[in-house]
Amino acid sequence: MLLRLLIRLTRQMSMETVTRMQKRGIHGMQPAYPRLLGNLDTEGTRIGGLARRMGTTRQAVAQLATEIEKAGFVERVADPKDGRGVIVRFTKKGRAGLSCAIEVMTEIEVEYAGILGEDGLEQLKSLMAGILDQTDTQGTFGLD
Repeated sequence: MLLRLLIRLTRQMSMETVTRMQKRGIHGMQPAYPRLLGNLDTEGTRIGGLARRMGTTRQAVAQLATEIEKAGFVERVADPKDGRGVIVRFTKKGRAGLSCAIEVMTEIEVEYAGILGEDGLEQLKSLMAGILDQTDTQGTFGLD
């Protein structure tokens, strides 16, 4: 089934990304963190926005954010536009982790291109984007 394959591949890529980040000195990164961190805008995102992007509850996001905050990758600050809101944003350590993650994910994509061929990987990405364009017309990113 497609869903099972997508979940397995997402899990595999996340695990490999975290493993490689840890080997490069990004300590404290856990396999559950990319789910939230991958939905976090570079300047920060409100808890509610993260919940919508992740398809989960605000409570679940808040709980995971607390764990990631304890590891030092994010911090919570008051939303300057709305004092009642909370923004989760990267710390210095989190930005270093983000930079490392981008390098690692690029390496992994190169390895996937070695398996599928450059054209095969581009076709896979294009097909996935095509499905999302038709089924997620509002797009997940940008919803806050």
